Amino acid sequence: MMEFRNLSAQISKKVMIKPRLQIRYPQLTGLPNRKAQHEINDRILKLVYQMIRDQGYVEDQNKEMTGIYEVMLNENGLISIVFQNYAYAKGAAHGITLQKSLTMDLWDGDDYDFDDLFRDGSGYKAHIDAILKRQIEENDMPILEGKAFKGVGPDQDYYLTPSELVVYFQLYEYTPYAYGFPTFPIPYTEIADIADPEGPIGKLQHAVV
Repeated sequence: MMEFRNLSAQISKKVMIKPRLQIRYPQLTGLPNRKAQHEINDRILKLVYQMIRDQGYVEDQNKEMTGIYEVMLNENGLISIVFQNYAYAKGAAHGITLQKSLTMDLWDGDDYDFDDLFRDGSGYKAHIDAILKRQIEENDMPILEGKAFKGVGPDQDYYLTPSELVVYFQLYEYTPYAYGFPTFPIPYTEIADIADPEGPIGKLQHAVV
């Protein structure tokens, strides 16, 4: 069990270079389960290509794109990575950044949707939405006119750190461009009662004990 808890990945930095495009992304090595390692790396590349498509690189020959990533968690048999793609079309007032993330199990290669973090029947949406609404008020977050806050969904964008679940939304989804990505850090202690004990948050909590 301790070996499982301590499992982390070695990460190599890769760069995809094409005309008008330079994308940095990670490649994992050193995992005991080579099938899981392959699945994780394949999932990373699929997301990289999906973000390139979503940003309109192929359709718009005037668009330039750069991509970066940050590993937010790489311990206790789990990895959580945030990817950002910045796309700029000549003549535009400013570029647009797309942010996505992956949270995966280093042992078996499983990936976790937001819905997978919580106990079945926990009513997590109401609990998480209440935390987010409280943070919106505390931080005086500028919600765009006509944008009613709908809260989280089963496929909500998120990532994990060693101590927090971080929920985020895309540019313009609720706030002005200048505000950046609306980001909500939630300490695991606030959601211990609704987290799935066999899921990633449960594993991280057990590792601390």
